This record gives sequence, C-alpha cells and structure tokens, in this order.
Amino acid sequence: MTSIELLDAPAAEPYADRMFDLYDEVIGRIPDKTNWRTQLFDRDRARPGFRLALALDGERVVGFAWGYRGDRGQAWPDLVARTLPELPGEWLRDHFELVELVVDPDYRRQGIGGGLHDTLLEGLTGRALLGTTLAASDPALCLYQARGWSTLGHLHNNRQVMGAYLPLP
Repeated sequence: MTSIELLDAPAAEPYADRMFDLYDEVIGRIPDKTNWRTQLFDRDRARPGFRLALALDGERVVGFAWGYRGDRGQAWPDLVARTLPELPGEWLRDHFELVELVVDPDYRRQGIGGGLHDTLLEGLTGRALLGTTLAASDPALCLYQARGWSTLGHLHNNRQVMGAYLPLP
C-alpha cells in the first residue's frame, strides 16, 4: 500500500539515494548521484521553506515532489525574469517554487502524482511557480492544469512557466 508523507529538510536526507534512483530512471537529467546531490537535492534542501512529499510502497520510493520558498536572486526566478520581462514581478518574489514531481512509471494513474502535489502544497498560501513541458500529452502538465495552475509564459526548449495562487481550490 502506498503512503504519502510530508518531510522537512533533515527528515528528507535519508531518502536521497532511493530518490536519486527513481529520478535517474524517470528524468535522467543528472546521471551522476554525487552531482545530483550537490547540484540539485542538497542545494534545494538548504533553501528556506524546503519541503518534500514522499510516496512510499513499503520501503520503496515510488514518487516524490519537492519545493521551497523562491525569490529574486535565485537561478529560476532570475531566468524567468530575463526570459519573460512582461511577467509581473510579484510572481517572482516570495513564492513557493514546485521544483520536482516524479512518479515511478509502474505507479502512475493511481492518484500518486495528485497526492504528492496536494501534500506538498497543503497549508501554503500566496503565489506558486513551476516550470514544465508544453507537451499536451505530458502527465505532469495534465495534472497541473487539472489542479488549477495557469500558463504565465513560454520559455525556450519547449518549456513553460505556470503559476497558481495558493491555496488551490
């Protein structure tokens, strides 16, 4: 049976290796575990407001989503500001940034992605940002749209910025 729990930065650390294995299988953007830890996971865990929604089937990590408080001066908001200068600055200051949402392909279409999304954002207020694909067939895009996210603008490489006001309906 799959369970989803919300963890803070210290509680998330013991799951890092198992999360990397799933990340590498599904996304594979950073194939070296040490680089993934230093360039992504540990860097993000150190950010203010970090939280991790973790889906477990027994001891097996079958999904996760994480995010943190974002603001100008960080890479993502600054990239969005340069690429989409027409986007109102309020979206780029003091927002929650949904960074990753990954579900094991064998566990998709079981509500785990939605559960991770909802658990991660539960209790948060204000604005939230994320970047995702423009591909209409992408399950993540379908999930975000169904949960009330809107497209704020398009980036390069078939990517878009989506935003939402929290709490979502």
